[in-house]
Amino acid sequence: MEAKAHVLIVDDEEDIGLMLSRLLQKTGYHTEFCTSVAEGRIKLKQKKYDLYFLDLNLSDGSGFDLIPEIRQQPEVSGIIIISAYDGLQERERAKAFEVNAFVNKPFNKKEILEAVSQIRL
Repeated sequence: MEAKAHVLIVDDEEDIGLMLSRLLQKTGYHTEFCTSVAEGRIKLKQKKYDLYFLDLNLSDGSGFDLIPEIRQQPEVSGIIIISAYDGLQERERAKAFEVNAFVNKPFNKKEILEAVSQIRL
């Protein structure tokens, strides 16, 4: 199966990152996973991704810290925030950053696939 798109997942919870990777791979996406803002920055320099899943609470910052660098990439299709921190302040900031979706943790397969389906990849 040829990959539909390249996806970068940045989440400090390894079990969530791996589960999300497997889910997306089963639907044809090529995924990479890392656990910190620093690792995300390295991956951004190495490769172009079409879709980004960003956690907000990382050991060295927030997924929001990566968005300006992601926006410098050519042809970014989408950014999805995945976080247990889903208060008004986080949602307002996500809106200001023009993210495509905000998925609360814990999430299920349907919520993830629905968020991805709303993005033109």
